[in-house]
Amino acid sequence: MVVWLLVGLVGGFKMPLPSTCPMEFASMPEHFVEDAMELLIFASRIPKALDGVLLDDFMNFILMFMASPQFIKNPLRAKMVEILNCWMPRRSGSSATSILFEGHQLSLEYLVRNLLKLYVDIEFTGSHTQFYDKFNIRHNIAELLEYLWQVPSHCNTWKQIAKEKEKGVYLNFLNFLINDSIYLLDESLNKILELKELEAEMSNTAEWERRPAQERQERTRLFHSQENIIRIDMKLANEDVSMLAFTSEQITAPFLLPELVERVASMLNYFLLQLVGPQRKFLILKDPKKYEFRPKELLKQIVRVYVHLARGDSENIFPAAISSDGRSYNDQLFSAAADVLRRIGEDGRIIQDFIELGSKAKAAASEAMDTEAVLGDIPDEFLDPIQYTLMKDPVILPSSRITVDRPTDPFNRSHLTVEMLIPNTELKARSEEFIKSQELERLLYELSIKDKCDSSTRQDGSSTQQSS
Repeated sequence: MVVWLLVGLVGGFKMPLPSTCPMEFASMPEHFVEDAMELLIFASRIPKALDGVLLDDFMNFILMFMASPQFIKNPLRAKMVEILNCWMPRRSGSSATSILFEGHQLSLEYLVRNLLKLYVDIEFTGSHTQFYDKFNIRHNIAELLEYLWQVPSHCNTWKQIAKEKEKGVYLNFLNFLINDSIYLLDESLNKILELKELEAEMSNTAEWERRPAQERQERTRLFHSQENIIRIDMKLANEDVSMLAFTSEQITAPFLLPELVERVASMLNYFLLQLVGPQRKFLILKDPKKYEFRPKELLKQIVRVYVHLARGDSENIFPAAISSDGRSYNDQLFSAAADVLRRIGEDGRIIQDFIELGSKAKAAASEAMDTEAVLGDIPDEFLDPIQYTLMKDPVILPSSRITVDRPTDPFNRSHLTVEMLIPNTELKARSEEFIKSQELERLLYELSIKDKCDSSTRQDGSSTQQSS
């Protein structure tokens, strides 16, 4: 009854919804939807409770409102994802629910797009615990997306969304996926180091027993808390990296866009540094599986993302993005990772392509150093105010009005989309003119040196002939 009542207020089961929420709909009590969603979640978790129940109208309702924040707020939209998660065939154990995903018209057309949009929107739930809530909700979304990727019709829809000229939906999704991956893995690895320190304290029995009972109790409680955090964060990090790996195999173009490629490269370089760099020896755990920490599998996934993007990089921009990362890039990490991959039995073609990418990145780093030497002292107006590197695509941030090299707005943390950036064409033209003038000046200098050398050689030859 609730479904029919609310759907009737927006004109029936059809998409897209009106751009503005009708007053009659907005006036309906929120608990109407909340109670219906809670009941569906409860019933969906009871084996065979929904057998014989027609769920099509509920599916229509969820699809219509799941990606519509102007109609229904985020916490309730999250409950809709929870219902869909319960209805996944591998969870429900019912073939009837598979029809809702694989044979439902609105589902085939809108489900992937709505999940990608909600993945972004759920950053803010309105709750005081929203920072942690978003990870649980995105976990449910990620499980759904992983399942839908294996359904050919949904996979094709996903690819079409990634190819759209207006890439806002997919770029925003990738940005948040990358943000989460970096935060979760970084948090997990730091917690592992803290856990090992606590283990060392507790293993020193004599020293441990001398501490007050209350302190020992607090440290033990902290130890178990760290264990839980690592287990949860690492599971979510594995999930995010896995999604990056399987999607990048068939969708590479968005990752290689100018506004994203350097972020992707920096993320991968950082992960590689953590897993095969000097710090890896401090990440050895007695029982890594207990904490969902699978460094070998994680390394494989990360290397596959590198390789997938390299294979789709027709313009050869990825190696330069890798080598321009001043924080984590080191050419020796590629050979170190290749050695580990051989030991754990990774596909030889993957290893070979990864080694070739490392060689290209090293060459790009050398070329960049030569270019930097040619440019000499770069005027401050051409340098990014955060990274202090030469800006390739300067843009004016919408609220702070500061020119940077096409990032997110770090000065006031305001919401920022690609469409809001203002290209600073005047500064870009002056920067390009500066680069050309410096290169020309360098070329003329090298030619003058060459002429002097040639002249000196001719004079030496003439003097030799006269003395003869």
